[in-house]
Amino acid sequence: MRAPAVIVPSLGSPTLTGCLEALAAQELPPARTIVVLSGEASGIELPLQVEAVRRPARLGFAAAVNAGLDALGDGAGSVALLNDDAEPSPAWLGTLAAALEDHPLTGAVQGTVTDAAGELVDGRGIALDRWGLPVQVDRGLPATPEPTTARPLVAASATAALYRAGALREAALRGGGVLDPRFGSYHEDLDLGLRLARAGWRALWVPGARCRHLGSATGRSLPWRHPWWILANRWRALAGNLTTGALLLALPRLLRGEVRAVRALARDNPRTWPVAVAVEAALPFLVAGGLLRQGPRRRLGGLPWGTT
Repeated sequence: MRAPAVIVPSLGSPTLTGCLEALAAQELPPARTIVVLSGEASGIELPLQVEAVRRPARLGFAAAVNAGLDALGDGAGSVALLNDDAEPSPAWLGTLAAALEDHPLTGAVQGTVTDAAGELVDGRGIALDRWGLPVQVDRGLPATPEPTTARPLVAASATAALYRAGALREAALRGGGVLDPRFGSYHEDLDLGLRLARAGWRALWVPGARCRHLGSATGRSLPWRHPWWILANRWRALAGNLTTGALLLALPRLLRGEVRAVRALARDNPRTWPVAVAVEAALPFLVAGGLLRQGPRRRLGGLPWGTT
């Protein structure tokens, strides 16, 4: 089995040490481990076996992943994306690599991502609810026992997922870039999953590849940008991949979903309300930018399969 490469974007979280230790303990060792350090983290020292890509400017998740993929080049058969606050189990990488081998039409796979204690499911991939809102499958359910058979997904969560390198090349944006840097952080993995579907690739959840997610403080540390990313990037992802007709047909549901999302975000962050007003004012530009964006093959004629 050919070992995948792994890319870990990091802004210098203290959890990076545990993440790299978990990668070093993989039963199938990564072919290469590339950590993209940006902003104040760009000077951090890393273990000798870990490659560093350093950028003095602070990068969002999407731009950091693109920098890591540029450094990786075209030699890898598959590449895993892993948050720096995630600690995969020893079987994680080998199980995902085997799943890609067993499912030749699959471009992305992931296992169960749990909370820090490993007791509750953080997510088993990305689905869309009836309002077109991205949701983490099975979130909040007990992590054990796992389902025993693979499940189709709208998209794999880039928290801890493995992608076929050839599928990423087919899903890349015109002009370069696998992830859209305009997304900053949040929903860039949904956008990638929709582009993979447009290129004819499937995404799967598979059992036996657990990963603990220690949790991110991004939302708390960026109280203005966080709700902007959550709200605006959903429109970017959907408008960037649906046909104009499909987007118009789904618009009443999507707008109702927007209200639900704003209310949910505002419970923890009252700054969501003025941000939501700004998103609504920018909505024509967000939608137009998505519809004009060039991606792989034909656009989707409806909300994607696997929608809940």
